[in-house]
Amino acid sequence: MILGIVCGVAAAFWQDCGYVFSRLYVKRFAAPVKLLLATQLLMGAAGVVIMPFVWKCGFWGNWGFVIPLLGSAFGSLFGQLFFFKTEEHVSPARIASLMGLRVVVLAAVSGLFLSEHYDSRQICGIVLAALSALVINYSGKGRIATRGMGWFALTLGSYCISDLSVKYMIDRIATGNFFTSALLGMSLVNILLMTVTLPWAIHARLTPAELKPTLPFAGSWLVKQILLYSCYALIGPVFGNVIMSLRGPIAIVLTLTLLRLGVKKLDGASGTAVWVRRGVATLMMVAAIALYSLHDL
Repeated sequence: MILGIVCGVAAAFWQDCGYVFSRLYVKRFAAPVKLLLATQLLMGAAGVVIMPFVWKCGFWGNWGFVIPLLGSAFGSLFGQLFFFKTEEHVSPARIASLMGLRVVVLAAVSGLFLSEHYDSRQICGIVLAALSALVINYSGKGRIATRGMGWFALTLGSYCISDLSVKYMIDRIATGNFFTSALLGMSLVNILLMTVTLPWAIHARLTPAELKPTLPFAGSWLVKQILLYSCYALIGPVFGNVIMSLRGPIAIVLTLTLLRLGVKKLDGASGTAVWVRRGVATLMMVAAIALYSLHDL
């Protein structure tokens, strides 16, 4: 369990780095679709490189991993596309905190469709997480900031499909080692997505020169993906998202640090009240996931 938690915390950090790099790219080039295509090509190429080192004869077992693999791949693909559209309207620090709502959606899906049951402490945690989203979206003057939230809802739904699929996929890849299964599953997902997006990249006339600015995001996302798959393999997607909620406070610290260092076009927020409100919302999210994860105590 400890290794799974460590992988989750590290994944949260690299995901926040990815948020920052993608935000800077979208602000500079205003081309979220090209960022998506370039990222899938680069990560697919990484999958091809990793595959020989983790290949195990007969890993396919009874082929039960194929449907979860498709869910993981296309959930991730559409999640990234909707995420980039969200970034056109929402800052990375705000998105990172809001992404803690994934645990709420995962819990709801598990309860409605997977026969999962929740006690009163878990329900309180879910409600508190939803309230924290309202706090972080409060724009002052009695209004809730909703710009970009439609794209964000689609982002959440797509990523939750991917999250639920990852665990099932890794469990069904027979290698005898969870880390090998995680890397193998990740490589298969990325190679599949590279194959799917390659015709679109050719149609968009994506050039090698256009790949270079996407390298920081693609590299961060690949490291995050390796760590996240390992985390899910060890402790499951729901508890994994509980740990990943740390991306909220990590993102706030990272954003403030970069702003202090003079990085521009990163966040439009200003004023102490905004950051205090974000800090309070993040603490609410942490308390919510603590209630959810500690319900057995």
